[in-house]
Amino acid sequence: MAIEILDQIVANQIAAGEVVSRPASVVKELMENSIDAGATRVQLVVKDAGRTLIQVCDNGCGMSKDDAQKCFLPHATSKIKTADDLLRLSTMGFRGEALASIAAIAQVELKTRREQDEIGTRVVIEGGIVKEVCETACGIGTTISVKNIFYNTPARRNFLKTEQIENNHINDEFVRVALINSSIAFSYVNNEKSVHNLAVGNMKKRIIDLFGKSLNDKLIPINESIDLVQINGFVCSSESAKRNKSWQYFFVNGRFMKNNYFANAVDRAFANIIPEKTYPAFFITLSLDAKNIDVNIHPTKTEVKFLDEKVIYSVLHASVKKSLGQYAVANEIDFSKREIEFPVITSSTPLPKAPQIRFNPLFNPFETSSEPVIDLPSEKNVFQASLFEEFEQNEEELPKVEEPMQVIEKEYNLMQMADKYILVKLKDSVLVVNQSRASQTVIYNSILTESSYDFSSQRIAIAPKHFYPPHISFQLVELLPWLKHYGIEMEYDKNDGGFVLLSKPVNQTSDECFELAEELVADMTNGMQDLEERKEERALLISRKLKLSEREPLSTSNMQTLISKLFSLPDCSISPEGEKVFVKIGIDDIEKMFDL
Repeated sequence: MAIEILDQIVANQIAAGEVVSRPASVVKELMENSIDAGATRVQLVVKDAGRTLIQVCDNGCGMSKDDAQKCFLPHATSKIKTADDLLRLSTMGFRGEALASIAAIAQVELKTRREQDEIGTRVVIEGGIVKEVCETACGIGTTISVKNIFYNTPARRNFLKTEQIENNHINDEFVRVALINSSIAFSYVNNEKSVHNLAVGNMKKRIIDLFGKSLNDKLIPINESIDLVQINGFVCSSESAKRNKSWQYFFVNGRFMKNNYFANAVDRAFANIIPEKTYPAFFITLSLDAKNIDVNIHPTKTEVKFLDEKVIYSVLHASVKKSLGQYAVANEIDFSKREIEFPVITSSTPLPKAPQIRFNPLFNPFETSSEPVIDLPSEKNVFQASLFEEFEQNEEELPKVEEPMQVIEKEYNLMQMADKYILVKLKDSVLVVNQSRASQTVIYNSILTESSYDFSSQRIAIAPKHFYPPHISFQLVELLPWLKHYGIEMEYDKNDGGFVLLSKPVNQTSDECFELAEELVADMTNGMQDLEERKEERALLISRKLKLSEREPLSTSNMQTLISKLFSLPDCSISPEGEKVFVKIGIDDIEKMFDL
């Protein structure tokens, strides 16, 4: 078979796969072009998750008529001229591939005008073929409209995910670009609804605008500078730790990057400060000489190589530890906020009474008589009495079985210990059940099997309201039916954009319910294809939030229900977190304790 050179249009369509993998890729490339053009105002408009329309409008420098046509050619760029320019990159783009790739798989309309031009230029391209070039009236700057993405590559279009997932990816790209460019005003409209409207400000203001006012008091500044690198930004206090890495942002020279190695440096700084299986939230920028980094690794330009990676790691780790010491710890004890009041004892102040000591004056320790003595009640005695009372209530023993989960139709002889453990009496043994782990196991399995589970939801007399960041609110509306199924009923207030909590599980606070809703949205943003498709992730998250607390008093009926549901499961000995749910203490174990 003879070798032939591919047609340029076909070659562009193939190359487009590396640059444009989904609508979010188009958003990223167009917004970065606006930044390189010196725009102070950028607007993003999206319809049908980018399938129908992606439009980016800016007030940047604009292009001449000649450049407006050249920009769609492969490897056409104004950012670099020679290979040496790669060593001192100061722009977001430089490859000259983005617009050519976008034009190859979509219908594109470009309108642009420079300040010195009286009239603008309009260029229309479909599938890489120029359809029209003409003059047009437009403002200073550039507007690019990308319509019907992948219209000429239907196989690629069919591989797009649900509208929710694609919108999540688009929002991710918008946030990454808008977050680091706080000196630029951004707006984002999705299906004619305003998602973001960001005014010019500093980075702290931009973080609060994007992620919510709740972070206002939780942002800890980082400022460290050495000859090699300058580190700035914010880490969030320990109470803002997340179950995923969705709020971890690194930027290098104004460019978003992914770097697990540097993320580990921050994670280590939070060791023993945040709970296990959680991750700190941070927004950190690195500034260093362009010659010490290489961004020309992948077309997405999110992978960056560093010349002195280990040094930067050490400096980053130390700077985060320093900030945590200066701000997070110091702020826990702030004597400047209020005066400390000490009690003043005066002549009128009642003096404390000495405790009365009860005793039996007739008691003789050497007397062999079994005469009763005064037995003073104590917590220990009461506990011991209740223990044997509970175990003696039902003399009928359960049938002897090898595994306790096989016994599911009996009413168990139960008692609670320390509001933490449930004791289950068997014939020759006692099961000590961790009630928190047991409840999580039951909830987890009920979600996986779609079986019924009573979350003991209760109505709230004075319904609290919570305001989420716009991008979370936008997605949360679709999750409200799911939350209601798990005992959390919320209502969206269209007037002010808040969410009203109407009912909640008995063992959950309002704040915990609002947090669960936010984490569900965050997990979807990080790749949860659909709540229906990935039940295990959803089940783990919800069961982790709705399980019983470590210490919680339970009624006898609640204990019976929990234990019955637990032992009805095919495997109930290990929790979804991989921890023991119960331990079995047999008569042999007890006799060993007494050396019998």
